[in-house]
Amino acid sequence: MSVFSKIRAVFNDRKGALLEVNSPQSLPPADIQQAFYGYLFPRSTEMPLSVPQKLVIEHLKNSLPKREFRDKVVPRLPAVIPRLLRSLRNPKSSAKEYVEIINKDPAMSAAVLKLANSVYFNPIGKRIHDIDRAVVKLGINGIRLVLSAAVMQPIIQRDAAYSMQTGQRLWFHAMECAVTCASTAQERGLEPFKAYLVGLVHDIGKITLFSELSKQFKLNSENVIPESNAFVPIMQLLAPATSYWIARDWELPAELCKAIAEQVSVSPGDKISPYGAILFEANLACEAYVAIRPKDAVLAQTLLAELHIPTNMFTELDELSREV
Repeated sequence: MSVFSKIRAVFNDRKGALLEVNSPQSLPPADIQQAFYGYLFPRSTEMPLSVPQKLVIEHLKNSLPKREFRDKVVPRLPAVIPRLLRSLRNPKSSAKEYVEIINKDPAMSAAVLKLANSVYFNPIGKRIHDIDRAVVKLGINGIRLVLSAAVMQPIIQRDAAYSMQTGQRLWFHAMECAVTCASTAQERGLEPFKAYLVGLVHDIGKITLFSELSKQFKLNSENVIPESNAFVPIMQLLAPATSYWIARDWELPAELCKAIAEQVSVSPGDKISPYGAILFEANLACEAYVAIRPKDAVLAQTLLAELHIPTNMFTELDELSREV
């Protein structure tokens, strides 16, 4: 049994509601995903891989499945995330608790205020100058979203030796997917914050691979600038599984780990968990948003409808992308 089959098998015997994933008919998911990789890595003259590049890729293939290696290269989950998840089960959670959490860290406060004043989270545009006001303005649900994004951004938008644009685009995609997951969950009667969090972290495998490949290429190459073929094949092979391994390392709730594990080998017509279905559909919608919509807005909107994502989602993402 392959490592990928084992990941799916971990959850196959668990009972619970299963949903058939919505899949677009106008364009195959594989074509959307390929277009998204073209958006992430526009440099693609496809020069042959150098020997050092091949060795780096092989090293990561062998190393990432090992917990001890991941512990060295993946940042720890910020402690505030489990606290926010626990607060979902506590109806007595108060705004005061969130103010206390945020005010303990000046950097966190600054990041929260920046997001709270973005067009998406503050469409009226009345400037928010302090955390107390941000919590009142956004409400507990809104501040959970903003706080999660603020603490996860340094982990997701990591510096890389090559293509800073790619790292930034991965961060944008994480935020776009998180917002789309939350909006879709709201419509389907699921917990928006859990959906938001799974969307935020779902590509941590891609991010880890991009960061480590860039670092190791820089250390081992002969001043060769890597192109898309140095990143994309190993990401396609290993990123979904790596995302699951990291989610499990971080001890995220089982239903969120399951949703991420289901992305390892999901196909149209499969029945998967509700959060797994939302993640699959929202991720495709967000990939289409950046990779298909600029070329064919009508096709992108058709894909949105076929995926059963809220029809105004691209308008929401336009607002989000202005300042994220």
